[in-house]
Amino acid sequence: MTAANMLTTTRLVLAPLFILLFIMREHEWAILTFSVAGFTDFIDGTIARFLKQPSTRGALLDPLADKILVQSCFICLFVSGIIPWWFFLLALGRDLLIVCGIFYLEWKKYKLPYRATWSSKFATLFQICLAVIGLLLWWQPYINIGIYSLNHFMLVLLIVTAFLLIVSGAQYVMIGLKIKAESNEQTAAQIENNL
Repeated sequence: MTAANMLTTTRLVLAPLFILLFIMREHEWAILTFSVAGFTDFIDGTIARFLKQPSTRGALLDPLADKILVQSCFICLFVSGIIPWWFFLLALGRDLLIVCGIFYLEWKKYKLPYRATWSSKFATLFQICLAVIGLLLWWQPYINIGIYSLNHFMLVLLIVTAFLLIVSGAQYVMIGLKIKAESNEQTAAQIENNL
């Protein structure tokens, strides 16, 4: 259990605690819990690289913890009417597509490079920012930043995050298809050599 993996595990533990606090309408504590959990996502990878402790478990756990945390928040915000149905379905559908793709490729015994794409990293960052803004709106619906309503920032974040989700989802599909094609070519070459 490396330091980075401990932070990732903390994120997994904080997700159900956040849901409980949200249901209990403990606004400040729910926002604080989600913010702390989101912050661990920004530092666990950095710590793993700094301490030179990369691990296969961390490469698997980190994106899983991200998805559980973010989707938990989006479910709460969707049920509360904070985020629209189309965005909720897009975010959920993209994550399900990625998870199902990984399970399929693992089942087929393909070698997977567990590295996040640039679009996926930005998508995760913007999803966490969107979730925090959504939680602030859940807590204080009429809050303003300067002359702008928080709803204006929410709308911009929704559009940008949706774009990043589509791009990252498409990138992962292309990576998966490439892995499948290359593996099939290697298998065919091995069969040819054995004949």
